[in-house]
Amino acid sequence: MKALKWVVIVLIILVAAGYGVFTYKNQIPKPDYYEVYKKQDTIPVGKVGIFATTLITPTKLSYTFFYNVTFKIFNTIVPWPFRLFAQKDNGVALLDPVRFHEHEAFTPTRLEDPFGNDRDFDGTPYIEKYKQGTVKWVPPSNMIYLDHGYFLYTGRQGGMPSIAGKIINKARIWYYGIGFVNKKLPHWEQTFQVINGARDKIKQKYPDIQWQSESNVFYYDMKQKLYKLLDAGCDTIVLSSPLVIYSHFEDFNSGFRHSFEYIEEWEHEHPGKKIKVIMAPPMGHFPPMRQAFLAMLKDRLDTLPKNASVTVAVTVHGMPWEKFKWEAWLQFAPAYRDKLAEEVKQMVASYKFPKTNVVLCQDEFADPIWDPKQKYLSTNRAYWNAIKEGYDYAIGLPIEFIAENSDTMFHHALKNYKDFDKFNLYDTIDYSDWSKPYVRELVQGKTHVIYNGVPVGRYQPYVIDALYQSLDAILSKQTGK
Repeated sequence: MKALKWVVIVLIILVAAGYGVFTYKNQIPKPDYYEVYKKQDTIPVGKVGIFATTLITPTKLSYTFFYNVTFKIFNTIVPWPFRLFAQKDNGVALLDPVRFHEHEAFTPTRLEDPFGNDRDFDGTPYIEKYKQGTVKWVPPSNMIYLDHGYFLYTGRQGGMPSIAGKIINKARIWYYGIGFVNKKLPHWEQTFQVINGARDKIKQKYPDIQWQSESNVFYYDMKQKLYKLLDAGCDTIVLSSPLVIYSHFEDFNSGFRHSFEYIEEWEHEHPGKKIKVIMAPPMGHFPPMRQAFLAMLKDRLDTLPKNASVTVAVTVHGMPWEKFKWEAWLQFAPAYRDKLAEEVKQMVASYKFPKTNVVLCQDEFADPIWDPKQKYLSTNRAYWNAIKEGYDYAIGLPIEFIAENSDTMFHHALKNYKDFDKFNLYDTIDYSDWSKPYVRELVQGKTHVIYNGVPVGRYQPYVIDALYQSLDAILSKQTGK
C-alpha cells in the first residue's frame, strides 16, 4: 500500500512537470509586442528611417520563402512537442504533377520531387520506385481542412522536413505551374506598388526620410536592410506593415519581432547607441482603406439589374480564434471590419434592391475541423446560404487583401467554392494583367457568385493613401515637421 502511494506521488510529479514543460514551451513569446505597441511613445526623434515588412510572396518560386513559411506555421500553429514530429525528414516528398491535390490514395503515372526531378540520384524514376514498394502514400493531415495527401520515397532523406517538401512541391506545380497561364504570382509586384507608392508620397513631404522594405520571411535580407538604415545614422525606426489588420501571427510575433531582434543586435554591436522603435498603426484605421473596397463594390453593384436580389459576403482570412483568443487581430479588427461592413450595408440599401443581405464571414478555419459547432460563418456557407435562398447574386469582398496571392487565388478558393459544379481546382487561371482586379464568376443554380477581387489598378491609390496616412500619423508628430 505504501509503495502504491509513492507510485501515485511520482506520477503526479511527472504529470505536473510534463504540463509545466508543455506550458513553458508553448507560451506566447516575450516580450508581447502588442502590449509594447499599446504603450509605445510615438514621437520620432532625430533621423528617421521607415522599414516596411509583411509576408510578401515572390513572383517566381522561392524555396527559401516556402521553407521559412512552413516553419513559421509549425512554430505558431502546431504546439510543442507535436511540432517536432511535423518537422521530421522522413524521406522525399513526391507529387503526381497532374493529380497533385488528391484526398484519397491513387495509382500515380508520374512522380516528381520538390525540385522537379522525376527520378532519384541513381537515375531510377520515382514511379519505378513506387512500383518497387519504396514509395508510400501519405494521407492528408487531419488538422487541415481539405488538405491533400502526397507520396513519400523512404529510401533516403529529402534534405528538409517532409511536410516542407510537400508544400514546396505543391507551390512549384500549382502556384507557379498549372495554376496561372504566365506561371507567376502577382503578390510581390502588387504589394510593392503600394509600398513604393506610399514611400514616394512620404518622401515628397519628408525628403530626408530613409526607407527600406522586405518580405518578413527573408530573414537575412531583413537584417541587411535594417542595418542599412541604422548604419545611415537613423535614431528612430518606424516599423510598418502593409496589412489592413495587424496580428500576432503576421506582425507582433513575425515581422515586427524579427525587426526588434535585428535592431537589438545592431545596438549590441554599437555600444552606447540606443535606437527608438515605433510601430505605425495598421492601414485599416484610416478611411481610404475602406473606401477602396466601397469603390469596388459600387462599381459592381452599378452593373446589376435593379430588380436583382443581392447578398454581399464581407470576407476575412480567418484564424482558429478559439485557440488564439489572445490574438491582437481580434482587438484590431472591429475598427476596420465592422465599420466597413456597416458602410457596405448602407451602400447596398441605397440601391433599393428588392432583397438584400450583408454577412461577415471568413475563408479559413470556419470548418468541420476547427469550428465543428459553426460558431463562425465560412465564406463557403455564406455562398451556399445565398444559393439555397435563391439570391440572384452573391458578391465576395476579400477585405483583408491588397494583392492577389496563393491564398486568394488557390488555397482559399478551393474551400470557398467547395461543391460548386463549375469549380475545378485543376483549371488554369488566366490572370496576366495585374493592373486590373481579378474577378472570378461562377453560377450555381440561379445564383451568380462573384469574387470581386482586390483593390489594384485604379483602386490602388486608396490603399497607397491608407499606408501613407498610417506613416504620416507618426512622422507628423516629430517637432518641426
